Amino acid sequence: MTHLEVKKAMGNKYTFILTSVLITALISRAINNIILTLSPVIAKFEYHIPLEDLGLTESLVLVSIIISMFSVNLIYSKKILILSFLFLSISLILLNINNLNIFFISLILAGLSFGVIIPSMTTIASSIANEQNVNTKLLKIYNIGLSLGAVVSTILEAISTRLGVISLLLIILSMINIYNIYFYYYKFYSSSNNLILSLKVLFNRKLWIANLISLPYDIPIAFINVYLALLAKYYYHLNVSLGFLYFFTYLIVSFLSRYFIYKYNTNEENMKLYSMVLTIGGSMLLMIGNPIYLLIGIILLGIPHGLLLPLSNLVIAREFKDVKEKNLVNSVNLFFHYIIFIIVPLIIGLFINISIFYGILTFIILSVSSSLLLLFIKLN
Repeated sequence: MTHLEVKKAMGNKYTFILTSVLITALISRAINNIILTLSPVIAKFEYHIPLEDLGLTESLVLVSIIISMFSVNLIYSKKILILSFLFLSISLILLNINNLNIFFISLILAGLSFGVIIPSMTTIASSIANEQNVNTKLLKIYNIGLSLGAVVSTILEAISTRLGVISLLLIILSMINIYNIYFYYYKFYSSSNNLILSLKVLFNRKLWIANLISLPYDIPIAFINVYLALLAKYYYHLNVSLGFLYFFTYLIVSFLSRYFIYKYNTNEENMKLYSMVLTIGGSMLLMIGNPIYLLIGIILLGIPHGLLLPLSNLVIAREFKDVKEKNLVNSVNLFFHYIIFIIVPLIIGLFINISIFYGILTFIILSVSSSLLLLFIKLN
């Protein structure tokens, strides 16, 4: 085989991997978002859980993710990953059963599954190829897939809530999830079944830079995931399905931002600065109880949502090369994300119990404070 034929064969191989990483990221993020954003709606309208307690539904999923992420996930095993995809499909089916106890069980099962799936997929996306430049490209494609999945999930949520076919949506997603099982069964290679915990990794400076970069990403999405659709109804006087379409706009802007940095290799310091300014501006606009200002605020917040997660992932990918270390680091980074996802809705829920306005004001204070931290972060 000539050098040109070898190069072409390698290109075809990585084209399949790039496409599959994009598709699997899309599917997994769509399911993740649908569970996190539809479960509060189901809890409110099917089981009549009070508005101020809805953060508990997301927290149940996120606590389960954390438990799983720092137990079975650290084994870094193909069998455990495949079983996690299977249990995720089962959890989607269980959500269709109109029983409060089974509803909570399905959320726990989904969380335990995601605790393995999300860090493993991130690690694989940045490690599957032998060439570092290919792995960097895979990681960027993976992040684009996450954005696309978020966009697709929002469209599906808007349609399913409008037409009343949420059960059908959940069953279809459980079947589509089979593609993830197929791809990772053939492409996931684990070199060891030993747990790995390293203080050197846990206290690495770049890991905590990546965590702090994520804060202005985490706080707005934690707020939006739980409260946007419902605040659209109770504060901005829109219907719930339109609230999902505002979320769709937010995610479209995020996707376009990630595609832009993939296409044009944007300067990372500029990404950080733009994110700070736009997060502050977008957060402030949400205080105004007007749908137009809500739309503008959502668009402004969507840009840093698209910039900050890839920036955080790139910091980790450049610093850590060993696959087992990288899996641990991705788990710690995701743990940081999910702690914020748990705490922020609960804090905001306390103030929403006083007044919806105070709940939004609390979000603004948290979001602006986290954005100002970016001024003090040095990427190199």
